[in-house]
Amino acid sequence: MDEIGQKLRNARIKKGYTIDDLQQITKIQKRYLIAIEEGQFDHLPGDFYVRAFIKQYSDAVGISSDDLLEEYKAEIPNSQPTQEAKPEETKTRTIKEESNSFLSNLGNYIPQIVVGIIILVIIGVIAFGMVHRNQSASSVTIPKENTTQTTKKSSKKKTPKKAKTEEKTETKATGATVKESDTTGTYTITNAPSDGVKVVVEGNDGQAWIQFSEGSNTTWQQALSANEKKSTTVPSDTTTFTVQTGNVKNTKITIDGKSVDLSKSQSGSTIVKTLTFNIEK
Repeated sequence: MDEIGQKLRNARIKKGYTIDDLQQITKIQKRYLIAIEEGQFDHLPGDFYVRAFIKQYSDAVGISSDDLLEEYKAEIPNSQPTQEAKPEETKTRTIKEESNSFLSNLGNYIPQIVVGIIILVIIGVIAFGMVHRNQSASSVTIPKENTTQTTKKSSKKKTPKKAKTEEKTETKATGATVKESDTTGTYTITNAPSDGVKVVVEGNDGQAWIQFSEGSNTTWQQALSANEKKSTTVPSDTTTFTVQTGNVKNTKITIDGKSVDLSKSQSGSTIVKTLTFNIEK
């Protein structure tokens, strides 16, 4: 067993916690907690989460996470995910090859393209002539006696347009509203749609491990890379759901098309957060 894992395990036993107890406290899966105690960091979702999970584990069992991470910094993988250069080079080479192939194929169709452009120009000239002729034919002088009647008819037609504008404005005003409560990380959703609340979780500027739960049931869990999105529709009979994130600074949440303000949760030193959303009926 790894030395840092043994130290955390002894602290857990001293606290009287089982692995299941610690899972409930930290919201980290049991298999990841066991991997930490065994020093098997390669069993975690990625090097990016090793420091975050160890920090949350140590805080839960009463050990200073800063001192622990500093003491064993040589054994703990770097928290910043590394990106290999070779795949990028391969992608660049593939894109260049595809571009060259495209340009080569495009050269074979240049005669057809030129003919097509000429046909479009001819059609455009004919269409312009027809429109110009119709406009000239419709330019008829209106008698003075009919001017008043025409003005009245125009005024009557404008009224429904204003009504439509007001209806559109009212329609835009509807939709779910998300407001953060006095407790950081807890939000209240009002005016929820009757067919369920659409939630989109996205990795923002980096990787984020996410566990999504409805009530006490875990719906899905996944490591989202930068700009990767995961959509979920929360049923209308659900009153609460949570988003457990391994890196709140790289997490973006949108509810019913509106971005949730996570600035308070992202301002702290702890990046592992549980965000709770209560739906008012």
